[in-house]
Amino acid sequence: MATQQAETKRFYKSRLVLYRIRHGLVLMSIQNLLLRIGIDVGPFWIEREGLDLCQEPKLRDDKNLYQLRYLEIANVFELFEQLRWRTEALQKELPEEYKVVGLYRGNDLAALMMIRFREFRCGAKVFRLQDNEAYLENMYTYENFRGRNLAPYLRYQCYKILAESGKNICYSLTQCFNTSSRKFKAKLGAQHRELYLHIGLFNRFRKTFLLRRYPVAAN
Repeated sequence: MATQQAETKRFYKSRLVLYRIRHGLVLMSIQNLLLRIGIDVGPFWIEREGLDLCQEPKLRDDKNLYQLRYLEIANVFELFEQLRWRTEALQKELPEEYKVVGLYRGNDLAALMMIRFREFRCGAKVFRLQDNEAYLENMYTYENFRGRNLAPYLRYQCYKILAESGKNICYSLTQCFNTSSRKFKAKLGAQHRELYLHIGLFNRFRKTFLLRRYPVAAN
């Protein structure tokens, strides 16, 4: 596997606050601070995605320089740890229950995302997937490759791969306070399906409430 440098400490520390302010992530930052003291409160949407909802996004670069590759599971743990993502749940799952797809520019990993095939969890709720469904999560573009529209492009290429295997319906979660994720999903024509509110208090109380179901939009 081609290697990917860990993101710089400077980006995660001195620039992180400015980045979040500039991208409208202040409420999300407050939510994360509360989470550190055991208070987990946040609304989120379950979104429907797929080839039928959007056209192929344009790269701000030569797309011939990019290739999609599945990542080896052993390398996934290393990359997630570099990004400060938790891996405990992943290690309990069978490798065939998920895949991680990387978008490479030459030998450099530029972006990645995860696909789940059996089920996914949102707050305290578990959603089972049908044979024609998949769940998409953990989209990430590395710092040196941002601004090239890689995330929507990678997402769309995964739609195509999944459709070829009969999985034509994709779902994802969008935190309501995550404006960057909302803009990214809007580029892909994602449709709200359900709105939930999750409340967790000090690992003693965890409940996820359905607030609204949205009508299915005509394509």
